[in-house]
Amino acid sequence: MADKTKAEKSTILKLEEILNSVTYGFSKLSSKKMFGCHALWVNENVFALVWKHGRIGVKLPDEASYRKLMQIGDAEPWKAGPMQMAHWVLVPRTFHEKPQELKKWAQTAHALCSSLEKKAKPKPKAKKK
Repeated sequence: MADKTKAEKSTILKLEEILNSVTYGFSKLSSKKMFGCHALWVNENVFALVWKHGRIGVKLPDEASYRKLMQIGDAEPWKAGPMQMAHWVLVPRTFHEKPQELKKWAQTAHALCSSLEKKAKPKPKAKKK
């Protein structure tokens, strides 16, 4: 089960460095915050992040890939508070020390998310008169 305490800033910075290192050179890569956390994007779709509790997460919108990663070590679904985030896996903590394993899953997430359609921006609500 996920640790609910916020990780030390030094841990977060180390994980951001690891994630940035394994994704260096990925096509159409950008970074911006999501829920106040470092997140990586491709074609305006988020595919990886460093969660504030000291874990790296990847988005796997392919059921087979999701199930495969969930079977490894202490991988678990990512939850933001009580809500489980669809298609997201917090990678096993051992991947923090195994950049090749992390890179393999980051590449999978990047490839899967690069072909997702961009979410339509909600239309502004009409003003009531």
